[in-house]
Amino acid sequence: MTTLAYDHNRQQIACDSRATAMGMIKNNNTVKYLQKDNITWFFCGNSGETNLLVNTFKELTEAPANIDVSAYFVDKGSVYSACVDDGVYRSSLIEFNDSAGSGCEFAIAALDMGKTAKEAVEYAMTRDFYSGGKVHVYDIEKAKFI
Repeated sequence: MTTLAYDHNRQQIACDSRATAMGMIKNNNTVKYLQKDNITWFFCGNSGETNLLVNTFKELTEAPANIDVSAYFVDKGSVYSACVDDGVYRSSLIEFNDSAGSGCEFAIAALDMGKTAKEAVEYAMTRDFYSGGKVHVYDIEKAKFI
């Protein structure tokens, strides 16, 4: 899966770059983010379904399938969570520290202890087999990766 961490106070989102399948590490250089139509997306779950989520999310309320991917997205400087729940697209504004993915419990604990989003993902990577590789950090106020 992956680990996403959102540091609300520092206005940063971090994600790892490990891809796994069938209990094996497939790649440690996977890009788990995408920018489209001035929105920056960060994903966890089934990487094959990320484009389906992005390409249909804004236009539809009913999901075309029960897709197994969730995301954070940054739109006009605000951070939202996005997922499919019971076949319906859901999103909500996030105004607090948050984390998602297989290493989320470790990442949120690190954020609670004052760590940055990057440090939170790095800590999750020490405990969660499904998170690893390089950590990518996006600065929301600067609207760029740092």
